Amino acid sequence: MSRRLILAALILTALLAGCEKKEAEKPAAGPVEISFLHIHGGTAGEVIKNMAADFNAKTPGIHVTPVYVEGSYEGALEKLQALAAVNQIPELTQAGFQYTNYMIENLPVVPAYQFIEKEGMDTSDFFPTMLNLGKYKDGKVYGLPIAVSNPVLYYNKDLFKANGLTEADIPTTFDQLREVAKKLTNADQYGVYFNYSITGNWLFQAMVETFGGDMVSSDLKSVAFDRQPGLEVMTYWNDLVNTDKSMPFVEAAQAIQGFTSGKIGMYVTTTASLRSFQKAADFEVGTAKFPTWKDNPRRIPGGGNNGFVMKSTPEKEKAAWEFLKYITSPVGTTAVASGMGYMAVRQSAVSDPKLMGTYLTVENPPAYTTYTQIPDMTQWNNFPGKGGTRIFKIVQDNIQAVFAQQKTPEQAIREAAADANALIR
Repeated sequence: MSRRLILAALILTALLAGCEKKEAEKPAAGPVEISFLHIHGGTAGEVIKNMAADFNAKTPGIHVTPVYVEGSYEGALEKLQALAAVNQIPELTQAGFQYTNYMIENLPVVPAYQFIEKEGMDTSDFFPTMLNLGKYKDGKVYGLPIAVSNPVLYYNKDLFKANGLTEADIPTTFDQLREVAKKLTNADQYGVYFNYSITGNWLFQAMVETFGGDMVSSDLKSVAFDRQPGLEVMTYWNDLVNTDKSMPFVEAAQAIQGFTSGKIGMYVTTTASLRSFQKAADFEVGTAKFPTWKDNPRRIPGGGNNGFVMKSTPEKEKAAWEFLKYITSPVGTTAVASGMGYMAVRQSAVSDPKLMGTYLTVENPPAYTTYTQIPDMTQWNNFPGKGGTRIFKIVQDNIQAVFAQQKTPEQAIREAAADANALIR
């Protein structure tokens, strides 16, 4: 071999050795980083943090960072829109069920059914009514339910006893509720509070539909809450506030304090408030089904939120899907339900004594009431078009105008409908 060939061989050997050294020195690839935008603060937020930490420990190839956004579902939607505008949208996000259609039509959602079909995932363990909350008009699943709720009646058992009321007096109809509220009202003591300002006109919808009405017309071209059932709801609430004076005209935060301190006897709101009520109150908190009106069946919107995977890279989308599967698994949904007060989305979690079974039947029976209403659950209304968050505010403002005696129920319901229809059209 010539000296030139020997030299070339030595140089090649050195180069290869250098390459091997550089390859050996190259740090190992880190986990896939994704963010999860959610609306849960306080104790509920800690549950989310703990779930992310548990998932990260069990899945070293993925690292989830929870990102809390204030302002409930409206705040989350506004944040998502802002992030999408600068191409910084999170890989996984929550969205209230009332904005399911908006998410699918206006934001870069990766449909859940694509992952489900690719993996052959069995979704039969989800409560069907809850899985339906993530479906679009094509009948396919775009998001998975993370936290689900429906409205229940909370009551102060000690206050009931002090006023001579027994379990037989727990109201099952709205007429009965009005009468019981009168009995619990005295001086600075109020009988009831409806959380009318809760996000997305949720409780207003529950009332309107249980009173026999609808929020939107069947052709989706106008609102329908201005028909007779909607007027009856507005009149009923006005009677509680301004005629019976059994319901205080205060913000929800004040009403919560009033209920947990024993100054309000009954409170109608989401089942997700159970844990916080029990923790804050020094009395036994009871729960009962959402009342009914006349001969109409109970119709209550499923509250809560879906988890949506957002478009990014195939690697990050897969990572986001894995975390979404984790938090909606039997174990994950048990953590959400027992830690926050929401409903478990898996049937096996509710029946398994090692998951929710013992908790619901032995440890905390008031938490079971909401599950008895699953057959009564309907879709949380999605207003057509892009004005959903603004319509929510329109309805709230008009309800408050009635309570403040600035408008009659007839004026308020008519003007709310006119303003809402202008946004739909």
